[in-house]
This record gives sequence, C-alpha cells and structure tokens, in this order.
Amino acid sequence: MTHQRSIDAVIHWLEKRGYHIDFDRNGDDSVDREVKIVSINSTRSKETQLHILLHECGHVLVQDSDKTVNGIEEVLCRYGEKTKIYKTFTVIEEVEAWKRGLALAKRLCIGVNKEKWNRDVARAIGAYMRWATS
Repeated sequence: MTHQRSIDAVIHWLEKRGYHIDFDRNGDDSVDREVKIVSINSTRSKETQLHILLHECGHVLVQDSDKTVNGIEEVLCRYGEKTKIYKTFTVIEEVEAWKRGLALAKRLCIGVNKEKWNRDVARAIGAYMRWATS
C-alpha cells in the first residue's frame, strides 16, 4: 500500500468517528478532540505525515479509553501546565498515543517502516522530554 493510500485509510477511520482532517503547510500536527479536527503539516514527507496522523489517532484512542492510562485527562485538568505532574502525564500520553497509533496501523493493515517510525517517535518524544525537564 502506498503512503497516500495508507493516509486515505486513516482518514476514513477518523471520518467514521466524526473528525475532519486538515492538511496544510501551516498545520501544527495536532488533534483537537473537542471540535474533532486533526491538523497535519503538509510540508513533511508522505511517510512522516502518515506517522503523525497515526499518532494523532492514538490520542483519540487514549481519550476513548482514558481509564486504561491512569486517568491522564483527569490529571491534566487538575494541574497547571507548568507543574511537574502535568508535564509528566503529558509525556505519558504522548508515548501512549504513539503506541496506539502503531497498533491502529496494524489493525488497518498499514505497513510501517519500523526504523523510520522509531525515528519520528524519538524526535517527537525527545521534544516533549526537553519541554518537561525545562
């Protein structure tokens, strides 16, 4: 399956859940779960766009089963953004979203190059870890 066909399969998965997906050169690689919009930066390679899209789906899955990951949403609502507990639980959610995104790829029969996936995970999680320890 090409990267574009894989992206289309993930878009279909999101649209079935009521999400709108916006690919834009100014996209910020995020999901807004309240208004159900996923924003993807279109200047990245198709493969990286796929990885980030799967990761954002992972956030949707985390929210759907928040009890499984120690009530992350509850903790994030209770503490301020600058607190250590808030930052720690944000990193936990990020890691969980990457894990769930990869599991979704398997369920959708989307092949992922593990070396490139791991590179994108390390880049993203590394940035969150730098933020969390600053």
